[in-house]
Amino acid sequence: MNNLDHLVKFRPSELSVYEGRNWIVTVRAKQVTLGDTVVLPKRVISTFSDATDEEAIELLRILGKLETVALDKLGAERVNAVAAMMKDPFVHFHFFPRYSESKNKFGQDWVDEDWPRAINLRDVDTPSESLHSVKSLIENSLADIG
Repeated sequence: MNNLDHLVKFRPSELSVYEGRNWIVTVRAKQVTLGDTVVLPKRVISTFSDATDEEAIELLRILGKLETVALDKLGAERVNAVAAMMKDPFVHFHFFPRYSESKNKFGQDWVDEDWPRAINLRDVDTPSESLHSVKSLIENSLADIG
């Protein structure tokens, strides 16, 4: 088993929605748009060139599954995968479903304030009930995809 200390701030034990051989997907605690997730490596990958072929192939499959969930289950119009790697200096992707109009789901209005520009990685207070509902929807949807 890999040492997952580098993932602690992403709260994988609480927020994980999918675990592959090399990657873990968690919902973002700070939902900038409805359905934000983070795709995290199980080992520290310092640069893209450090990723193995197996890790790269699995990453693309996971991003494809997340895209399917965002478009089909959440009603997103586009998706953005952002590898900022500034605060957390290892390869990982913040995955953002994008919406041109607000969405009312899980008892709240979700507004993509940055549409159609690049997403702003800002702090957003997401009520725990809403976060749990988003987590359940994504987790169940990913399980259905297989």
